[in-house]
Amino acid sequence: MPEATFARRIALAALVAAAGLFAYQSRAPRPSAELSQTAPGFRLSDLGGRTVSLSDYRGKVVLLNFWATWCDSCKEELPALNELYKRRKGDFELLAPSVDKGGRAQVMSFAARFEPAFPILLADADTESAYAIRDLPTSFLIGRDGRIARRYVGPIDPKVLENDILQLGATAKKS
Repeated sequence: MPEATFARRIALAALVAAAGLFAYQSRAPRPSAELSQTAPGFRLSDLGGRTVSLSDYRGKVVLLNFWATWCDSCKEELPALNELYKRRKGDFELLAPSVDKGGRAQVMSFAARFEPAFPILLADADTESAYAIRDLPTSFLIGRDGRIARRYVGPIDPKVLENDILQLGATAKKS
């Protein structure tokens, strides 16, 4: 086969593949975890094996913090999130789904060392997809009405987060 014909066939195959990928992506469901939209519901297991549902926290301000044990930025923000949770617990909830693929034992070992005060959950593929988790940590601040008020990618500045919590109607507490 002449070299020019072979090159044309390769170029045509690449073009067809690109068109197919574009068509697939344009038909694929869009992530529903967008600002001002109702946060996608979930039922995830906590480290004790209990099922936790996002709907259990309706009427409260919730930070949904996706993280992993191997994520350095996640470890860096953990102490500040832990302190904020301890201070604001009651009118603010923090749920932390781990995206680790090593299972419950790996996450439990990490939690035993760092002793988070907030619930650690085990994320599933459906929840990761619904929230379009690509980078870690990624967090969503959800208002009392169940709508996503803010999305944070990367470590959260605790002062910014606390201000955002107050804007959503959580009561002010002394530091």
